[in-house]
Amino acid sequence: MNAKTGGIWAVVPVKPFTLAKQRLAGAFTPLFRQELAQAMLCDVLAALREARALAGFAVITADLQAGRLARDHGGHWLIEREVRGLNAAATEAAAVLAAEGCAAALVLPGDLPAVTATEIDGFIASHGPGRAVSLIPAEDRQGTNGLLVTPPAALDFAFGPGSFARHREGARALGIVPQLHEPERFPGFARDIDTPQAVRRLRGLPPSSSTGRLLASVRCS
Repeated sequence: MNAKTGGIWAVVPVKPFTLAKQRLAGAFTPLFRQELAQAMLCDVLAALREARALAGFAVITADLQAGRLARDHGGHWLIEREVRGLNAAATEAAAVLAAEGCAAALVLPGDLPAVTATEIDGFIASHGPGRAVSLIPAEDRQGTNGLLVTPPAALDFAFGPGSFARHREGARALGIVPQLHEPERFPGFARDIDTPQAVRRLRGLPPSSSTGRLLASVRCS
């Protein structure tokens, strides 16, 4: 990976697909959960590829298939040597981007199949100058689905339940007034997929999307 051209880079931490979407285990088979995770990642990568405000994007993962998908979409694969969780992966990726001379890092999950390049560009456009942190919460306003930080390694990542408040307070502890967005402004960012009901709502995605095609091909009652 060579990010020495600077600019803003996006990072998507991805757990092994065999471990994906455990909270959906009561409703869907392991094979479907793996296929869903792959399809959603493809949609996120497609949006990142089309975003004009990004200098580049990468997936950090130990999963071979996820790494190949990143490269197939024109991104980079940061090989995660040891699976230690989302925050460790994001921290490792941010350190790589900082060392490569990137100006800022956009961290987002791989389960945002409705996110668009327009939303990504809009989020970046709203980001402040200098040392800055911008946040988009999940629909429940608890988790963090979009985090843009300048410089890349300035903030301690705290993803998980309640992370939106932790990231907000972490920025303030650094003397940074975070830019906070309502989830309605960027609905594609806000709609993560952690419940069977959320999966069923994805049936409204266009058939041009990987996730839309997957759901159209299976019965998901």
